[in-house]
Amino acid sequence: MTLRTRLALLVTLAVSVAVGPVLYLTWRMGGETMIRMEEKTFSSLLLAEEESLNAAFMGLLASKVLAVHERKNLLREHADKAIRVLAALEIGKTRGSKRERLIERIMECFDSGRIRVELLHPQELAAGGLSRLGLSFATRDAKQRPLHRILERLPRDGDFAVMELPRRLAIAGDAKGLTSKLERPALAFFLPLDNSASGVSPSGQVFVALTSLEDLDVQTAASETALLQAAKDKFGSMSLYQHGLVSLLDSRGRILAGGGSQTLPADLPLEEARRRGRASATLPSPHGDMLCLVAYSRAFDWYTVMAAPLSEIRAPSDALLFRLIAISLGLVILTALLALVMLVRALRPLELLTNKTAALARMDFSDSDALTQMEPLMTQGLPHDRRDELGRLARTFAHMGRALAANIRNLMAVTASKERMEGELSAARDIQMGILPPPDGAPEICGFSASAFLDPAKEVGGDLYDFFITRDGRRALALGDVSGKGVPAALFMSMTVTLVRYALDSGLDPAQAMTRVNAMLEAHNPGNMFVTLFLALYDPQSGELAYANGGHCLPLVVNDQDAPPRVLDKLSGPLVGVMPDVEYQAFSDRLAEGETCLLFTDGVTEAMNERKELYGEQRLMAFLTRHRNAPPKELLALIFNDLTRYRGNEPQSDDITMLAFCRPSPAYGCGAAQKKDKISEC
Repeated sequence: MTLRTRLALLVTLAVSVAVGPVLYLTWRMGGETMIRMEEKTFSSLLLAEEESLNAAFMGLLASKVLAVHERKNLLREHADKAIRVLAALEIGKTRGSKRERLIERIMECFDSGRIRVELLHPQELAAGGLSRLGLSFATRDAKQRPLHRILERLPRDGDFAVMELPRRLAIAGDAKGLTSKLERPALAFFLPLDNSASGVSPSGQVFVALTSLEDLDVQTAASETALLQAAKDKFGSMSLYQHGLVSLLDSRGRILAGGGSQTLPADLPLEEARRRGRASATLPSPHGDMLCLVAYSRAFDWYTVMAAPLSEIRAPSDALLFRLIAISLGLVILTALLALVMLVRALRPLELLTNKTAALARMDFSDSDALTQMEPLMTQGLPHDRRDELGRLARTFAHMGRALAANIRNLMAVTASKERMEGELSAARDIQMGILPPPDGAPEICGFSASAFLDPAKEVGGDLYDFFITRDGRRALALGDVSGKGVPAALFMSMTVTLVRYALDSGLDPAQAMTRVNAMLEAHNPGNMFVTLFLALYDPQSGELAYANGGHCLPLVVNDQDAPPRVLDKLSGPLVGVMPDVEYQAFSDRLAEGETCLLFTDGVTEAMNERKELYGEQRLMAFLTRHRNAPPKELLALIFNDLTRYRGNEPQSDDITMLAFCRPSPAYGCGAAQKKDKISEC
């Protein structure tokens, strides 16, 4: 697939990615907006219907309250007339059965089909009796107050109560067998005959007047029926979308009005609407998910339900989405075609640059004519005059060709010089290593076994070691570390080795030799270089070791027993080659049979791992203790391997040089089990 095709596809994909989310969000937000608007519309309709029902209920309640108030006034007037009649006839002066018959006739005069009256005797009721109108002490009013409690707290001007009485009741003691025509519920008015007190004593009589309230319930039921019929007419004329519905439900969820041929969704949130007044839910139905809003009218214990399918609510946003998709698809196709045409024209110079780059990759720069051919190849035929990015790329490419040719010429010259320098350094390394004796060049004779190790950090280094036999038969040992690295340190090291050999071979002791070497180096040291130096003369027969230490690392001596390593901690003087007229002091020690002496430079103890932690003298002494029985050559190899493992991936920062020699034990030699007859050859 070519670059222009990829870019055209990228432009098409970018436009699609940009348009796609916009279309989706437009559809999503449009649908949600339509649903929220319908929720608000439904809520407004429900609120209007709820206010209509509340207004109707308040009208019914007001008419009922007015009717009850009128009947209260009527009962009070009726009772007042009866009391006045009883007072005018002086009933209180009459006694016995004559009095009872007179009261009964007076009650009959005031008793009518609408209002029933009687005179209560609390003593008879307290004894378990039943009044002519069916009242007893256990009779309760609508507030669940028992009759005896009402009579006990009866005020002087009387009290009203709504009583639940049987529809037809045979009056006890009625000789004519008359029946009460009073129907339930009834409004009762209790008035004490003795108006001089605030209440009635248990022995006092109470006048009772009752009238039926059932006709008010009938009127209320008729009003509710008319209201329900009006709701049916109104809901029947309302329509919500094609499959929406508006319904009025009773307290049990049965449809009272509306609904039409549609079926209400199951599990309507009626209980939530009863608790909160309003509830909404999205419920499944045969026409898909439906948005359902439920309002509860506490006055009539009815529910108003409005529901509509979400698909029909979202229909306008879906239609808008399809139109937008059609328009966007056309725009995407047009944009892709225009992008493809522009890319074809714009990418022609890139094809030319690609061909030139391929030709450049095929060139053989080892050919002498390659550089001459390269500059025209990378500069000719490019659109240098264009002012856009491709023009800048062409000019940069041409400049790169000229710079590349110059860099290749310089690189060839530098490579030739580097190869010549590497050859010279290799020769210098060979010369330097030729100055020093071979690492295993010390002869293993009775009383002496030695080995050396040197690993420079660069091609040439500044560390030195030496061992040879002096004229008096002793073994001369030398180890040093020149300051600095590279060629200067190597030259200074070569001069130091030469001076040391001359001084020790002249019969001088180590201190005198170090003093002479210091004087010679200081006199011919324009670079102010110095060397840390350890010189020793070892007698293989007696194990005597005469040495001088000029600022060098302290040697370690380990035996083949369990004793820890000991340190030759005497310093003869300062660094060698810096200060004139320095007299170095000589020291002596004695190697016991089976002891090994290790000389080393600071490249051993200052080796660092990846965490920049030094190897250190304590780790070196512990390693010597674990390998105390190893011969010198094996010991040096083990130490270097441990240094390499400790250093890990951290590069070597300094030259590593070591020299180890030992005085063999008659029974075991230097760490290796030697036969006793071999030792006896000494």
